Amino acid sequence: MNARSISITNTRRLWYRRMFIAERSLISFAMGVFALFPVYLLSVGRDEIFFGSISAAGMAVAILIVLISPTLTRQLSVRRLAPIGGLLYAAACATILLNELSGVRATFPYFLSYMLQSGGWALHFTMGSICISALSSDADRPSSFMAYSAFSTLGLTCGPLLSSLLTRYAGLGTLDMFILAMLAATAGSALSSWAAQRAANIREADIPNNASIARDLFDLLFSKSALFFVLVLLSASIYTSLINFQALFANNSGLPYEIFFGFWAIGVVGSRFAIGPRVTRSAADRTLPLLLGGMVVSLLGFHYSPGHPVIYAMASLATGITYGLSYPLMQAEAVRVTAPQSRTLVQIIFSLSYFLGLYFFPFAAGLVSVQLGYDTLTLLIAGLALLQTAIALLGYRTIRRKPTRP
Repeated sequence: MNARSISITNTRRLWYRRMFIAERSLISFAMGVFALFPVYLLSVGRDEIFFGSISAAGMAVAILIVLISPTLTRQLSVRRLAPIGGLLYAAACATILLNELSGVRATFPYFLSYMLQSGGWALHFTMGSICISALSSDADRPSSFMAYSAFSTLGLTCGPLLSSLLTRYAGLGTLDMFILAMLAATAGSALSSWAAQRAANIREADIPNNASIARDLFDLLFSKSALFFVLVLLSASIYTSLINFQALFANNSGLPYEIFFGFWAIGVVGSRFAIGPRVTRSAADRTLPLLLGGMVVSLLGFHYSPGHPVIYAMASLATGITYGLSYPLMQAEAVRVTAPQSRTLVQIIFSLSYFLGLYFFPFAAGLVSVQLGYDTLTLLIAGLALLQTAIALLGYRTIRRKPTRP
């Protein structure tokens, strides 16, 4: 292949990656709008317990989707699965709208909607990462994941903020926002469908029909990539504790929780755009433990923040920076140390580890906060970050820096 052909191929791969990044932004925006779902349920006479019930049903569907995704990938191919996550999200919004228009406001459509939303996010989260990885080389994969994650957070942040502005100043209602979310998810699905059908590299991510999925998954659980499965499980546990319990923690501490979400978003998005490229060019075996160590210090800031808004803001900003830079680095490293033919399965296990922490750790965090208080919970999540740091330092001793060869 001559230099001109290589240049054209790289340009196309960059263009296709941008399509998937745009899709992630649109679907993340739709997910941000879905944060209004509890508000909508309260407005139609439901309560927090009802939302907790449908949230549990959504959790079960999300975990199930990730568990069966190896089989789905082998039978349907990545390029066919890539746009389905966005379509499921659009169907979730449509279900809410149809239930409202019917005038009945039946119970089952609410459950169905949240299960479609959770399943759609799980499928998109997994397939989108596989596509980004397939369209990236080992050299540019960390920066690709950094950009992918940055626009994901940006979309999630814009969802509720734009909803607030439009409902306050444009006279739109919550249902109007679900229409906007449905259109955004559909547009994102169309973009990924267009790119997946044309990018030859996506076909290389398919799992061969003769592959032994159970054996390969078992082997990966004891491979060098297992280090990053543990790290992302702990990261998701920290993330879900911060997000889900932040309003309660802030109210209990006499702090406005808006400080956290504002500075957290600035830290996550700003760091990925401003210093993310420099981080991805550094040696990950030194940078990742350093970031995780920094997260320990930033999380300890929450323990000392009650009554101190400045400390609260700085802890939120620092945690956003360290988490925002470390998460995509873990994802890129999990792929880097894996043989090319196993990288799709690695992404699936990585997603499963993330969702397990995301959905199951809040139960433990809730028990700690109720039985021992939020002072203990803040020390617990700082302890998780300390454990991450130790695991990263020890784990990298067994990993060579060059990519694993098949």
